[in-house]
Amino acid sequence: MELDNAGRQMAYRELFRDELEQGLVDDIRRATNGNFALGNERFAAQISAAVGRRAAPGKPGRPRKIEEPKSSNLILA
Repeated sequence: MELDNAGRQMAYRELFRDELEQGLVDDIRRATNGNFALGNERFAAQISAAVGRRAAPGKPGRPRKIEEPKSSNLILA
């Protein structure tokens, strides 16, 4: 069935009649801007495994240095 212009416009407006929750909009925006999967941690892990790259935001900051244990003088002269 072919719709006329007015019918198409009304059908399109109907798609956006209900407003999304602000938190959901923020989640969608964050996922889109960061190129991350939109979903829970399990879903992000599945996507990461499937595509072979990170699909969830990483932890901010530099990794901590691992302090090597102090050892006695190993080289004897």
